[in-house]
Amino acid sequence: MAALGQRRKPFYGWVIVGIGFFAQFLTGISFQAFSTYLVPLGQEFGWSRTALAGPRSITQAETALLGPVDGYLVDRFGPRVVMTMGVVLLGLGMVLFGLMSNIWQYYAVNIIMGFGTSFSGLLVVSTAVNSWFRRKRTIAMAVTTIGFSLAGIIAVPIIVWIQTTLGWRTAAIASGITVWAIGIPAAMLLKRSPEKMGLLPDGDQPGQVEVPETILRGHSSGGGKLDFTLREAMRSLSFWFIGIGNGLNILVMSAVFVHLFVHLEQGVGISRGSAALAFMFMNAINIAGRLVGGFLGDRYPKNLLLGAGMFGTAVSLVLLAFATSIWPVLGFGAIYGFCWGMRTPLVNSISGDYFGRASYGKITGALQLLSSLLGISGPVLAGLLADIQGHYQTVFLTFTVLATVSGVVFFLARPPAVPERLQVSEPTPT
Repeated sequence: MAALGQRRKPFYGWVIVGIGFFAQFLTGISFQAFSTYLVPLGQEFGWSRTALAGPRSITQAETALLGPVDGYLVDRFGPRVVMTMGVVLLGLGMVLFGLMSNIWQYYAVNIIMGFGTSFSGLLVVSTAVNSWFRRKRTIAMAVTTIGFSLAGIIAVPIIVWIQTTLGWRTAAIASGITVWAIGIPAAMLLKRSPEKMGLLPDGDQPGQVEVPETILRGHSSGGGKLDFTLREAMRSLSFWFIGIGNGLNILVMSAVFVHLFVHLEQGVGISRGSAALAFMFMNAINIAGRLVGGFLGDRYPKNLLLGAGMFGTAVSLVLLAFATSIWPVLGFGAIYGFCWGMRTPLVNSISGDYFGRASYGKITGALQLLSSLLGISGPVLAGLLADIQGHYQTVFLTFTVLATVSGVVFFLARPPAVPERLQVSEPTPT
């Protein structure tokens, strides 16, 4: 016990949240700025929308295949090693992107960036945050993922300005250098778990009563205090509902982000500057959604909140499909941004709530494999339909249906039954 009057040190878990915030900012640069390059690349090289969107589907396939590998590596070596590898590769890919001159190089550098975003992305970040928080897990995840949104508010407009004034190559190279300058020092500060520093999750003090790692037969699963193995998690329907629901979410989200700038400029007919403004607005609303999702997620069932978020996404896509001016685009941005923001901390904390901390990396990696395999077709499917029809209206209406199905699947993802290994019998009355 600390001496009387001795001031408690700030909980290091919030430093982990800050590091995750910066990591998500860097990932956001790669993910959200990709769409801004498609128009200048199409103008310079004459590539089709399908060819331009192809690397995004390939990198999602990478994410799917690397999910279990990421989970194993972060459980085995800790998040510091894995994230450092990630930011080095991500920065390298961006610099090489600025130097490429043909289609095979375009695909190759995107593959390198795919490795980088996988090793420094949300799976690694959420594993680190999950190790440091239980009761405050969702709000901690929400604050962490705000970095991704701020990339859309700060980095994307700057990148568009550099593309317009100095060229897309300069923008890409500058982005890579920024990733190295921020990401490598931040990754060095990561710590594996509070126990390694003599602390407990949420900043609790040693000696506080812990909820036992067993539970009375027939009771709830304990809000993340019970640790499932990967095999036990995969035996539950909840695992599959989360994976399928998020897979459809990824399919929709990846297609929207890859093709949004092209649709706004060439479909809706607004200027490049107005498109960047709409993107900033969407990300600003996204921050509010993440905070609301973090607040509500620690108080109400996450699966119901996720389902509601996907229904809101469906409504926003209808607005985008029929938009002919900036105002419905801003309506889309408000609804989509809020619902996207609300989903992010929820979908990355629900597996910790349902399946615990001990095998979080492996379980989340397996979920990422399932989700990404479902989602990889989104960008190419959207590009193919747009090339055939010459517009994106049918694309976004199709994804409206998929977003609705995702919401229904999330509603079905109820907390799993407690594995027999963790159950104890009710005491017999005497």
